Amino acid sequence: MKLSIAIPTWESHGRGVEFINDLLRTIEIQTFKDFEVCISDHSLNDEVMNEVKQFEDKFKIVYEKNSQDRGNGPANTNKAIHMCSGNIIKVMFQDDFFYDDEALEKIYDELESSDKFWLVNGSNHTKDDGNSFYWDLYPQWNPDIINGRNTISSPSVLSAKKEVFNQVVFDENLVMMMDCEFYFHAKKKFGDPIYYNDVLVSNRVHSEQISSQYNELLDSQDKLKSEVCYCIEKHSK
Repeated sequence: MKLSIAIPTWESHGRGVEFINDLLRTIEIQTFKDFEVCISDHSLNDEVMNEVKQFEDKFKIVYEKNSQDRGNGPANTNKAIHMCSGNIIKVMFQDDFFYDDEALEKIYDELESSDKFWLVNGSNHTKDDGNSFYWDLYPQWNPDIINGRNTISSPSVLSAKKEVFNQVVFDENLVMMMDCEFYFHAKKKFGDPIYYNDVLVSNRVHSEQISSQYNELLDSQDKLKSEVCYCIEKHSK
């Protein structure tokens, strides 16, 4: 298997089926075909699992119901990555989807022909309906990323050779900083990524996002400040 797509899933407050359906439909029409989809599902019910089954005759799917660390997004993401057998692993969150039908082909060709170990691609944002698109983001490095200045985007823009994920994982103590800390750690270990500016992925903005749930429960600035302090201490050792 040349490429794996790692997808952590959960009920997403009743919208998990809608989100995973949208994502899998954009995977189905990819021009690159030598891939598998690895899904670690934190859902309490079987709705996401039943929806995933509708695609099993279209491409290879490795599905696992994950009852450990339920509610911990980084842990579920790490589990999905661990399930992957491909030489290159593409991370996708279930509420995001591919914007470009040639996304997997472009990612694979770039990483296979490069001595760099990881890649971050361009992305845009879509409102809740998944139809209107705005704010193209072209990834670039920000030396202040460890302080939460994310100029790359969500983990859905991340792809890497398998050896990266053998040494760098998403920190399971984090929520708001899980992406920034991973990028910082990966750059320390493996150097600069490929900054691939084609917009390949759409990030969906909606109220069921994990980060939005935290914003309702506590002051987001205090949460971010706490996680930034944790990251700085972790990487100063």
